[in-house]
Amino acid sequence: DIEQVCKWLKIYQYYCHINSIVDCIRQFDIIPIDHEDESIGHLKRLSSNENISLREISQAYKILLEQFTTLGSEHLHLIKISVECSAVVNMMKKADLYSPQGQHRFQELRDNLTTQFQFQERNSMILNSLIITYVLCEPFITKAKTLEEFVGRLSQLRSFEESSLKHMR
Repeated sequence: DIEQVCKWLKIYQYYCHINSIVDCIRQFDIIPIDHEDESIGHLKRLSSNENISLREISQAYKILLEQFTTLGSEHLHLIKISVECSAVVNMMKKADLYSPQGQHRFQELRDNLTTQFQFQERNSMILNSLIITYVLCEPFITKAKTLEEFVGRLSQLRSFEESSLKHMR
């Protein structure tokens, strides 16, 4: 059955990205350790390659399907790129651009630079790259209470293509 094969491929795709997801959550401290729920535990167990029972594996995959069903391949690739380009994410975090005051500062800066760079193609391209990076980094900087909240925030990024990820690099 084609539907079943598609489901298996989707699970395999999630499984291939488990290490990146766990690394991302740890590296950017997205979900505080004291808020880690059962689904985080399952992810960590799957990523650690421990000897786990078939029952635990099937339960973990069920959770994977439930938790990540809203994420497409571009989201999974974004997670991987964010870990690889952690310096960019950390720079954005350090600049405090996602607090209410930081968002206001970024908006003012963006508006001013857009006006100044109106007829400067190269600078406009750099500014566009910064704006795309700002949007793509947000889910990795804002704290989440649960894995579901993090995945929900990540899945809200709908209007980006794989080519947008080049801006983070």
